[in-house]
Amino acid sequence: MLSIVGALGLLGWLGTVWAARAGKRWASWLAAVLLVVAACFAIAALTIQDTSGDVGLAPLLGWLQVLPCVAGLAAVTLLWRRAK
Repeated sequence: MLSIVGALGLLGWLGTVWAARAGKRWASWLAAVLLVVAACFAIAALTIQDTSGDVGLAPLLGWLQVLPCVAGLAAVTLLWRRAK
């Protein structure tokens, strides 16, 4: 599941890079939406519990899901500053 989500995220961000380079005005909105979706997934990965009551994903893997969100936040910030 993590590989599929990672691949979809990669495709989404590559599409955003293409849109930003092509000068599409909606590129910053697409980046913001992708960041929100990624952050929701990362929060879910950190907090969802399995049937035993423990967190379903190993904490290290959960926190590794947060790292791309930090890079995404930087990218979204730069896109919104450039759009002004």
